[in-house]
Amino acid sequence: MVNKQMVIESTNFEDLLGKAEAMIPNLRERINEVESLRSIPQTTINELTEAGLLKLLTPEKYGGYQLNFRQYLDIVSQIGKGCGSTAWVVALINVAKWVVSVNFTEEVHDVVFKDDAIANVCGVFEPRKCDVEKVEGGYLIKEGMWGFASGSNHSDYFFLGFPQVNENGEVEGLGAALIPRKDVNILDDWHTMSMRGTGSNSLTVKNLFVPEKWTTSISKAVVGEYPSVHLQDQALYKSAFVPVAALVLLAPGIGLSAAAKEIFLEKLPNRRIQYTFHNKQAEAAITHLQLAEAVMKMETASLLAYRCADEIDKWAASGEYMDFNGRVQARVDCSYANRLNCEAVDLIFSLAGGSAISESNLLSKIMKDSKTPPQHGLIVPTTGLELFGRILAEQEPNTHLI
Repeated sequence: MVNKQMVIESTNFEDLLGKAEAMIPNLRERINEVESLRSIPQTTINELTEAGLLKLLTPEKYGGYQLNFRQYLDIVSQIGKGCGSTAWVVALINVAKWVVSVNFTEEVHDVVFKDDAIANVCGVFEPRKCDVEKVEGGYLIKEGMWGFASGSNHSDYFFLGFPQVNENGEVEGLGAALIPRKDVNILDDWHTMSMRGTGSNSLTVKNLFVPEKWTTSISKAVVGEYPSVHLQDQALYKSAFVPVAALVLLAPGIGLSAAAKEIFLEKLPNRRIQYTFHNKQAEAAITHLQLAEAVMKMETASLLAYRCADEIDKWAASGEYMDFNGRVQARVDCSYANRLNCEAVDLIFSLAGGSAISESNLLSKIMKDSKTPPQHGLIVPTTGLELFGRILAEQEPNTHLI
């Protein structure tokens, strides 16, 4: 018999993938506007919303598409071929909605995801500072500040981590509050050399009471203790928390490196290597070596990313939470793939000659944007490698976020 659910999922995926691909030309045309605004243009946000590309991981119950993570990578990496900043915002808004999906009850979901799940969410797991008190019925955030809130300019809710304290002020773990936009102050402080359009501004909250039902425990989520019992018959919402958070950050880089390769190969037939006898760069051995190495780095990064996605999906479908070693492997896979994508772009950029440094050359923007993902704390290559090495050497891990 034909599995109707699989047919529906396949149809949705192919349609969404086609819409993402169709946006690439317009996204490239708007890159200068994105960098000037230091935010994604509202026109683009409207197009993404209308195309359904901001609810890829949102429950079907609320009008989302509830795709698996392999499909997610395919779609968001297409956006990355058009604009790194836009892909980063698409990645972070989608995963923030997944984070809300697994970490809150049906009562909260009915508020956040009403109206066909058009509300957007962004999140920051760890605060720069946060003075919080446990009070009757919830928590009082006396003063808090969070950095790098990607997509903040277009979000309706903010998932913000805080030290979860008891009545005596003792920290019992890392918690998070889901706070509506009206209660959050967005600082206009995102001035960067790359991914300029992500609007990853800092946030502040002051003297805000957050009801208990609008808070959750990240510490429990890390080990798979999700309060979203009404979604636990759906595999996507049994996925491992930290591996998901790390994986989604790879999609923009996969798209950026693919775009760099495409742009270079388009121009290669008409290029020569100045100050040499190579009248055709395509015939030079150095071109063959560097291009092959760049593409192998890209391919290896994709293999690691999709292996991670498949492992997340496989464990979730099994009904069991991904084990400790699997979660460690996911973090190092994502960290190392992140490095490889960046190195691939560097190699291609070095092949592209002096014209590549021009502001009007798309390769210069891709090169700059490729430098941002490796700076994200969750997928810093050295941190991931250290974690993996410590476990291999039978040492304690260097983080709780596994």
